[in-house]
Amino acid sequence: MPTKQKVLLTGAGGLLGSFVAREFAAGYDVTGLDLKGGNGPGAFIAADMTDFDAVDQAVKGMDVVVHVAALANIWAGTPDRIFSVNVSGTYNVLEAAERNGIRRVVICSSDSVHGFTVRNAHMQNPQYLPIDENHPLAPTDAYALSKQVGEAIAESYARRGKLEIVIVRPVFVLFENIYSEVAARCADPKNYKGGMAGGPNPAGGGPAWNYVDPRDLARAFRLAVELQDVTFERFLICGPNTVAPEPTLDRIREFLGYLPEVRNAAQYDREPFAPLYDLSHARDRLGYIPQHDLRPHFVK
Repeated sequence: MPTKQKVLLTGAGGLLGSFVAREFAAGYDVTGLDLKGGNGPGAFIAADMTDFDAVDQAVKGMDVVVHVAALANIWAGTPDRIFSVNVSGTYNVLEAAERNGIRRVVICSSDSVHGFTVRNAHMQNPQYLPIDENHPLAPTDAYALSKQVGEAIAESYARRGKLEIVIVRPVFVLFENIYSEVAARCADPKNYKGGMAGGPNPAGGGPAWNYVDPRDLARAFRLAVELQDVTFERFLICGPNTVAPEPTLDRIREFLGYLPEVRNAAQYDREPFAPLYDLSHARDRLGYIPQHDLRPHFVK
């Protein structure tokens, strides 16, 4: 029986990390790395991602690193703390991976690098729809900026020729603990205020109310590990539709006061509530097709 690949999963103690750990459990030997205790299968190392020596030690003997650990949104800390932790954590993972001869590293980024997710006063309007991996980046908050810088660090390491790096850019991850907020927003969009339904943070997903089920996102990370012939690639990951009441193009036209260039009208002809993002690259190259449609749960 072939030996299972050893995967170091950073952020294994978090909500997303627990889904990723379960996705990898059957086919891989998973070790979690996090400040707090792991709640998934496999071994676990307690360490701070900003401590290079600890990260370097954890990476030793691994075959793959999946880097999920981060202060995961704009509500997770002060802007300086979010930027510092996320950037230094990504740098430490990549430097340790290269030093220890790891070949494949998968990095969790965010759709927020496009600048069209949060903080309405600073949002940068999309240049065209659907947004794809080649769309210009325009982050406007510390979290989004930390993710853009993390991608730049990763690409610089890929240029050196020792690491194969896959960037996964998920949209708002719709965990069950935020269902109440999403339901409250769907029930009364005009009067919804973040936190009014007892969730850990406001309902997200940007103006189009994009989402991804954590089970789909976890599978995307596994597909990224298994992807062949990689030097450096990025993939947008989201669900099959939005949880907004209006069709996506109508919603964006109303929100912006105009409609940006639509380069793939067929996407919205087939499914008026299709996401703001183009999943064709993830489908064709990664084999990612979202399996969990959460729209019927929230939009009646």
